[in-house]
Amino acid sequence: MFRNILGTTFTRFFNALLAFGILYINTNHLGQEGLGTISLILLGITLVVMINNFVGGGALVYLVPRHHTGQLYVPSAIWAVLTSVAGASVLRISHLIPSGYTWHVMALALIQSLTTINLNILLGKEKIKIFNAVSVLQMALTILTLVFLIYVRHKVDVMAYVLALYAGYLFAFIISMAAVWRFLILLTLSGIRHVVNEMFKYGKFVQFANILQLLNYRLAYYLIEFFIGRAALGLYTVGVQISEGVWLVGKSVATVQYARISNTADPESSKNVTLRLFKFTLVVTLLAMAVLLLLPESVYGAVFGQAFTGVRLVMMTLALGIVATAASMMFSHYFSGTGRPHHNMIGSAIGLVFTLVPGLIFIPRYGLLAAGIIASVSYIMNMTYLLVVFINVTGAKAHHFIIGVNDIRFALKELRKLRAQA
Repeated sequence: MFRNILGTTFTRFFNALLAFGILYINTNHLGQEGLGTISLILLGITLVVMINNFVGGGALVYLVPRHHTGQLYVPSAIWAVLTSVAGASVLRISHLIPSGYTWHVMALALIQSLTTINLNILLGKEKIKIFNAVSVLQMALTILTLVFLIYVRHKVDVMAYVLALYAGYLFAFIISMAAVWRFLILLTLSGIRHVVNEMFKYGKFVQFANILQLLNYRLAYYLIEFFIGRAALGLYTVGVQISEGVWLVGKSVATVQYARISNTADPESSKNVTLRLFKFTLVVTLLAMAVLLLLPESVYGAVFGQAFTGVRLVMMTLALGIVATAASMMFSHYFSGTGRPHHNMIGSAIGLVFTLVPGLIFIPRYGLLAAGIIASVSYIMNMTYLLVVFINVTGAKAHHFIIGVNDIRFALKELRKLRAQA
């Protein structure tokens, strides 16, 4: 397991470096307003993909070990086409997509939705290496295309980034499709209605939780643009993206944890794995966040340009919430992997209440400072609910959350295994 965690962490770290490179290029060439436009385009794509994921999302990881893969893929792909068209249309009518980018959001969302289906099938099969490889290749081709368009073709506008997304998304879809093709032999349509019903039944809790959580993460984007302006949104986006970079360990650990728990029926083992990974993630994330906050404002100004002065203050307001969310990922993936995704939905709903109401009141008055603090409070409330439910479900005691001798022995044992396999 630790080998997969290490590989996934390295992949996400490499992707984070590539994402930082993309952020650097965009901030230095497109400015605050351009970055704000990009943020809204990406958020539109993400919202559409979230709707698709009611059928083709994380629920597949849980269902793949329990059903024939071909019977899961067909309804997922059909749903992806329908939701991409409908979702982008609704966002356009609601004026939540920047003018002129509706068709691009629709097309990119469809490609990404189909790729997400493929990646979730690979994760359900515990094909972690292929899963990681596709993620890296997508990011790598995106930044290479962006560099070519801006520095070679001198296309310095938002469309350069959109075209780079097409390159990365299409390449990831082709590679992931080739990887899952052998699992997609549809032996029979018998019983497919039951499979579809189960996909919706399980997927609705997973996706409602994900959508609510996305709103926790990104609702402030719309509030900031509406009350303060798109340039302010660009500044806030940089602070958010840098801060969320410390999630790479938590997300890596949670990815492997989810695949492992989904493929085991031992509740005690699932509990112990979750507790150990929670402690590991909490410590690493705290250290990473501390390093980012210790860097002076001048460093961020030198990297992203003086127009983005104030990024460090945004990060300081987000810090506690970022750490809380990294830790809570272990609990949310525990509930998803053990067939209890409704708890994630409830936790996300609680967090959303603490985002929406204070956001409408305080963001117009206090700006980005309020947005960051509200986000932290929302994340902490979500984690608190998941923690309490985890304790009630598993019977975990206070001392289980303290790093002990057994945890250190376990870590050393896994490291010895890695060294022996190297």
